Amino acid sequence: MLRAIADAYRRTSKPKDILWNKLVARPLAAALIVPLARTRVTPNQVTLATLPVFLLGAAVLIACPTWGALVAGVALLELSYVLDCADGQLARLKGTSSPVGAHLDFLMDELKAFVLVGAVAIRLWRPGHDPRFLIEGVAGAVVLASAISLTTFVRRPEYAAATGRAVAHGAGDYGEGFAAAAAPRRRSPLALVEAIGRFVVHYPSYILFVALANRIDLFLHAYVAMNAAYAARSLLAIGRALGRAR
Repeated sequence: MLRAIADAYRRTSKPKDILWNKLVARPLAAALIVPLARTRVTPNQVTLATLPVFLLGAAVLIACPTWGALVAGVALLELSYVLDCADGQLARLKGTSSPVGAHLDFLMDELKAFVLVGAVAIRLWRPGHDPRFLIEGVAGAVVLASAISLTTFVRRPEYAAATGRAVAHGAGDYGEGFAAAAAPRRRSPLALVEAIGRFVVHYPSYILFVALANRIDLFLHAYVAMNAAYAARSLLAIGRALGRAR
């Protein structure tokens, strides 16, 4: 069994991947896809299954104010992410990858991002009814909607045709969509800031540690701020690309 899992991981891993995926998420996902590969379960069905698992985790975050519930809720969010990795790995193992599957994966990521910000904001608001957390939650939803819309826009073939840029196809695991900037990356003093931003946006890499430290408030502040920075950067890049006289 271990040999089969190792072989599945080798065959379905990505050459360029983040450390959390290489060491944690994809090995766990490989253990899931080995038995799934013998069934009629499709990658799209696994993708759809990530949402109810995530919703359950969000419900635990909201309903139970204890530290144990925080850790348990975040553990369910991490399980949802493992499933999110498993869908693509299962597709690669079965040779059934498709553009619509990639778009479905990105759609689920969008929905989960909204749910996460809302759930964390409500959890932080409940003990003292501090309205600042609800305001931050609403602002976070607006920021996420903006970031998602900008990501979708720069992937349009019409934008590529107007700007001469290559079309960015699909969206794999969470964070890859937001990390696709509206302008090509260049070596600059901002490279470190951009790397930190991509790390913060990819919350599965660290949210469990934040929960263990019982500082989910820090996650909300950083996550909203980094998505706002991404949205502003992308909007400026779009303005430069499309605002030039032709």
